Amino acid sequence: MRSSQVGETTHCYLDPTFLAHAAYESANPEQIELMPTLSTPDPLVCQIVLALKTVLETDATNSCFYAESMATAMAAHLLRNYSTHKHILPEYEGGLPKYKLKQALDYMNVHLSENLSLATLADELQISQYHFCRLFKQSTGTTPHAYLIQQRVEKSKQLLKQGEGTMNDIAIECGFANPSHFAKHFRRYTGISPKQFRMM
Repeated sequence: MRSSQVGETTHCYLDPTFLAHAAYESANPEQIELMPTLSTPDPLVCQIVLALKTVLETDATNSCFYAESMATAMAAHLLRNYSTHKHILPEYEGGLPKYKLKQALDYMNVHLSENLSLATLADELQISQYHFCRLFKQSTGTTPHAYLIQQRVEKSKQLLKQGEGTMNDIAIECGFANPSHFAKHFRRYTGISPKQFRMM
């Protein structure tokens, strides 16, 4: 995926197979063609691109799940608004079935320490990334990425209370890229640093 802006025209270059994979229930790669230009800048597209740029510059080694989540939102937006063919993405209500939600939660908890892939998780549930993200939030009230970070923080609390391991060891074991990345998210969820928590 690449984008550039010249004057008042925004140019986007995306692989149709990427767009179809993000929402495969309703999109055939052979039927996807985006408008060659966007006549005016799109605030949502700009916001997503900037968010992706920031996370890839600051945490490129551990940002797969977040990047795929943002790219999935971008794909759905482009299919809805900038495709030369009409693509209607089905709207599902009621969240994930209980067994699929349990499957998703179990998978995420087992793979907390890994650079988890949204595409792999969606494939496990045999659902598109787009609909997994939407239905997961309906079921839990939070996004898959936010849940993943929350669970990593909760696991880190347990390890901190045990009093063993360095901050780097705990960060890696809980799926954070490094102690700085760990401390940033830990403080966001708890209001204090990991070191302060360990001393409580």
